[in-house]
Amino acid sequence: MKSYTEKERNEHIENWKNGTLSKAAYAKSAGIVTTTFYKWAQETKKRKKGFVEIRKKKILGTVQEIIIEKGNLTIRLPLSAGAEGLRTVVSAFGEEQ
Repeated sequence: MKSYTEKERNEHIENWKNGTLSKAAYAKSAGIVTTTFYKWAQETKKRKKGFVEIRKKKILGTVQEIIIEKGNLTIRLPLSAGAEGLRTVVSAFGEEQ
């Protein structure tokens, strides 16, 4: 059984997404066990669900903040909000579909 690196798995998923084949057809054409490929696709989907890119950290005067942007929405979150504040904001973004 061949072992694939994370990079190889991600490349296969991206190649499949950019193509026209079904998951099963792509897996077969790439020599990957179909159930394995389905598992990779599911893991990728779970990782991206609720993902919000945190683009930059800024220092304004003495207040450090994180700027979170998604679409045309921008949220400025002071670092003093802590991990719980960040978790709350990120989970709210994840509920959008």
